[in-house]
Amino acid sequence: MKIVRFIAGMRFSVLIPVIGLAIAACALFIKGGVDIVHFVGKLFIGVAESYPETYPEANIIVEIVETVHLFLVGTVLFLTSFGLYQLFIQPLPLPGWLKINDIEELELNLVGLTIVVLGVNFLSIIFEPHEVNLAVYGIGYALPIAALAYFMKVRSQIHKKNGEEEHLTTLEEVVSADIESSWLSSRKED
Repeated sequence: MKIVRFIAGMRFSVLIPVIGLAIAACALFIKGGVDIVHFVGKLFIGVAESYPETYPEANIIVEIVETVHLFLVGTVLFLTSFGLYQLFIQPLPLPGWLKINDIEELELNLVGLTIVVLGVNFLSIIFEPHEVNLAVYGIGYALPIAALAYFMKVRSQIHKKNGEEEHLTTLEEVVSADIESSWLSSRKED
């Protein structure tokens, strides 16, 4: 009986990441707010004085995207904090679009966030003056993005198939089904 209580009580250890993620989200919101105020201040001082002469519009766009990126990362951290609380502690009275029903939803949020982070990082590299071939960077960023996008596709297919009670239960079956459908469609074209 004491072991069952101990195990049930261990779920409250999830409060550590819940609080940590909420604090991190708030910190990113504050940092993004400060960056926006600083950005607007630079615009009123004058773009020519605040940005390098080469491609000032591009630098402005990158700065705006990076600031919005802070808010998006903060939002995902905040949603993850809510989701962990809902899954392990107790449901919260939130709108339907904020409810998290399983750990897979949190996982897909994290994968989507990773894709956005990689895209924003590559965008900032594009506009910096480099003597290096950008194709190397592009491939380095594109491969993990493609792999993560494929992972999201496979996971959504598994979730969709399970919801329809067609039991594609393993990742290997989904991958082989995807390969088989690609092969069949290429054979039909021939």
